[in-house]
Amino acid sequence: MASYISGQQRSVSSSQQADRQQPIRAGQMLHGKMIKSLGNQQMEVQIGGRTLTAVLSGVITEGESKWFQVESAGPPPVLKPVKADGSGKPDVQQLLQSIGLGGNKEVKELLSSMIRQQQPVSAEKLTAAAGLLAGTSDKKEGLSVIKWMMSKEMPLKDALFQPLLSANKGVSSPLNGLLNQLTSQLQQAGPINQVMLSINKPYSNVIHDQAVQQLFEKMTSGTATEKNQSLEAMKTMQILPKSATLTNWHHSLQTPSAKQVEGMINALRAIPQTQTVQNQIVQLQEGLKALQTGDTRQLAEAVIRGQGVLQQSKPQSQLYSLQILQVPSGSTSQHPAFMQALGDVQQTIGQQSSTAIQLMLKDLIQKMGSDYEARIQNTGNPAETAQTLKAQLVSLLEMPGLTAQVRESAEQVLNRLNGMQLLSSDNGPQQQLIMQFPFELGDHQTDVMMKMNGKKKSDGSLDPEHVRVLFYITLSELKESIIDMNVQNRVVSLDIYNEHHQLDLLAKPIIPVLQSALEKAGYAFSAVKFHNTKEVDPPILNPAEDALSSIYHKVDIKI
Repeated sequence: MASYISGQQRSVSSSQQADRQQPIRAGQMLHGKMIKSLGNQQMEVQIGGRTLTAVLSGVITEGESKWFQVESAGPPPVLKPVKADGSGKPDVQQLLQSIGLGGNKEVKELLSSMIRQQQPVSAEKLTAAAGLLAGTSDKKEGLSVIKWMMSKEMPLKDALFQPLLSANKGVSSPLNGLLNQLTSQLQQAGPINQVMLSINKPYSNVIHDQAVQQLFEKMTSGTATEKNQSLEAMKTMQILPKSATLTNWHHSLQTPSAKQVEGMINALRAIPQTQTVQNQIVQLQEGLKALQTGDTRQLAEAVIRGQGVLQQSKPQSQLYSLQILQVPSGSTSQHPAFMQALGDVQQTIGQQSSTAIQLMLKDLIQKMGSDYEARIQNTGNPAETAQTLKAQLVSLLEMPGLTAQVRESAEQVLNRLNGMQLLSSDNGPQQQLIMQFPFELGDHQTDVMMKMNGKKKSDGSLDPEHVRVLFYITLSELKESIIDMNVQNRVVSLDIYNEHHQLDLLAKPIIPVLQSALEKAGYAFSAVKFHNTKEVDPPILNPAEDALSSIYHKVDIKI
């Protein structure tokens, strides 16, 4: 099944690339149609979606289509017919031999593909492609990536090729394996280890952080006993220093920035406006005023309470408090106060609930640092930006004295993150997002690959009423699975691909639970369809071979 999912065993038909009005350059090979003779060897030629006047050498008939080599860019450009084979197409082998690439079968396939799609061809592109392919062991995968780069008119540079190649191998090379490899090679613990641990075990990290939030709430608003026990627990966990007391604990944490606090205020304004919520907004605003006089405790306590109010209304809310105060990750502890908080959180959000999954996804996306470059420019708190995996990898690679093994492993992880970012695209009203991240399901660690396509709203955000999401996940019992979710006008339909027979019978009892959960979230449920991958091809998740099979064998459950 993996071979189908990665797209390596299915032929994919590519549509002709739209002409992008790129300038004509000497040495290029172009496909054109003769429109009208203008005399003096000049002719009106249609190339792609444009018409231009060119000087042609040789006898050409109006209405004839040919491949030409650009002898001079002009104006007007001078075009020379290319020697064709028996089918009227350029002689591929002769062309490659003329630039010293006659024996390269991958470049021959690339050139043939470009000719079929009537893409402009140049010796410069082919030579660059040959150089990239020479440095990769998987020529077929490398060729797929190069074709994709050409379709997006990307420069054929190694700095782009390597990240894209890594991202394209996402299914066969899980991210959690790359992270584990790097963790084992780093001899000294440091910030990057903490970030990688939290990413590799997202559920454990979410539960831990929620429990720490509870400790802060009890330390600031609980009974005298709860305050002292929570303080001692956080000192044991090295979240607060040993010298911390109930009156000075805030001095050991980051001074909140006004921009971050405003983010929490806006989040509070977005939930139902009870008196408690409105009072909390006022307390945060008063805390900001007190901050100007050097009083940080009032705002720190308001931030902790504000988080509690947010979570009472919306349990899946982002943990603004720990971010604003830059609370250290700390260690796990058997302290009774922490264990009590941990148990309360697990009972509240559950392990497989939608709340737990939403919290995990939000935490993962933030900690991965996919928006690292944008946050460097826009964030009001550089320290917050540094607490992402991408930022830590950049810092690690700048350190002197790294071993070759550590450098290679760090570059592999950074290439994967950069590649996913490059594969994501923003095309006018349409947006595509491709991500890969580790995921916990009980004791089973796996990877999730996600590809999301949807419309953008006027404010630039993704329209939740019209979106398609593909998930690829390997489960402990069901193994490789693809979930294809389509949302149209807030009506959800699912296609599930797996190699197991009778999966529809196993899933039938939980369909009502799914329907109920979607309705609570404001969506209607249409149908779920099960497809056996031994009989049909699932959607391809390999971004460089992105195509869908047009015929499915489906087992339907209608609701």
